[in-house]
Amino acid sequence: MLAAEGADIIAVDLCADIETNEYPLARPEDLDETARLVEKEGQRAFAAIADVRDRAALAEAIDRGVAEFGRLDIVVANAGICPLTAGLPPQAFADAVDVDLVGVINLVHASLKHLQEGASVIVIGSVAAFMASMNTGGIDGGPGGPGTPSRNRLSRITSTTSRCSWLPSSSG
Repeated sequence: MLAAEGADIIAVDLCADIETNEYPLARPEDLDETARLVEKEGQRAFAAIADVRDRAALAEAIDRGVAEFGRLDIVVANAGICPLTAGLPPQAFADAVDVDLVGVINLVHASLKHLQEGASVIVIGSVAAFMASMNTGGIDGGPGGPGTPSRNRLSRITSTTSRCSWLPSSSG
């Protein structure tokens, strides 16, 4: 949709599975398809394989994309995994937090130096991020769920001349 509106796209994906995640993740062919679809709209695509959990690799990918295009106007944080099966090892939870929360923070942090007045930061996450759960001792962010403190932190680290939006997805 952004390409159809005239945006060049920097697309970043891990393009590999995470061992503790229960379903297959995107592959290099999927990232290539994203670039193809952007170019089909008449726009430029810069595609890079990087892990949102690796702040340095992610920053390098963003820096290379910005060097190619000259600027960054919109950041869309959309990485997420959701290992839900009972009995998964604790590492599955840690991996989900590292992708779903730390990955968002890493992307925003890596992008901040490139954002100018009027830029937008869009965080897409599950509606579950806004749901407080029982028996968590407050680790879920309290009323409003873990999305509330995440949204508040992201709003604070973006400048007053930029927009920061948290868009819940109904798809989990």
